[in-house]
Amino acid sequence: MKNNLLFGSLILAILTTGWAMLYWNAPFQSVSLVICAVSTIIMVIIHERFVFLYAVTASLLFGGFLTVYAFTRQQNSDVQLLYMYEHLLLTGFLLLYWILMNSVKKVSYENSELKQQVQLLQKYNGTTKLLTQREFFDQAQWLMNSSARNQEEVWFVEILLLDRNKRLKLNMQETFEKLALQTIRQKFDLITSNSGTIHLLLKNTEAAGVQKVLERFSERVRAELNLVELPYTIRKERVVDEDHLVSLSGKN
Repeated sequence: MKNNLLFGSLILAILTTGWAMLYWNAPFQSVSLVICAVSTIIMVIIHERFVFLYAVTASLLFGGFLTVYAFTRQQNSDVQLLYMYEHLLLTGFLLLYWILMNSVKKVSYENSELKQQVQLLQKYNGTTKLLTQREFFDQAQWLMNSSARNQEEVWFVEILLLDRNKRLKLNMQETFEKLALQTIRQKFDLITSNSGTIHLLLKNTEAAGVQKVLERFSERVRAELNLVELPYTIRKERVVDEDHLVSLSGKN
């Protein structure tokens, strides 16, 4: 609400200033309008740290031009007063436009930060409620430490989808994610997904136990999709430590 009022006020003030410059018959009206039009483009293109410097420089140069012109032509006080009003309008337009740009960028930065914070706090994503990548690795650290203390084996499983049709692959991945989530032990194992892959981290199990999990998963896939050949490959390996897990998952 506060930002809406601020943006509305700034836009109204800019329009009012532009209207005054357009309809007020000033001596250098066309020059002022050209400077404003060009400045709105330049102030968007240049780096934000130079926007205010540009606005001040353009205002000072135009003011200097009017001052020199008035003295060389020996204009009377009434004409000089018109020059002052014209200079104030142009300066006001540039500064108001700079404030508007600065406010918009500030809100944009705040929204980006909020999105990053939401992603950090978010534990699950998608309709299948799998762990996010960050949450998966955060919980994996605890799981690896716990397993090391108890001398338990931890296995990493990667399910890689093979279908080349992107749309079909996406729909199939959602189905596979649900089936994989139903296959693992909810309170012990971890699961996450990325584009075309599903990652499992199976705690306190052995090679035979991992194979049973994969067989149950394959049975669920065949029952759900009625497929003869399974459209995915599986890679499994016992995890030694956290660095080993990072290398297996391909996380940078």
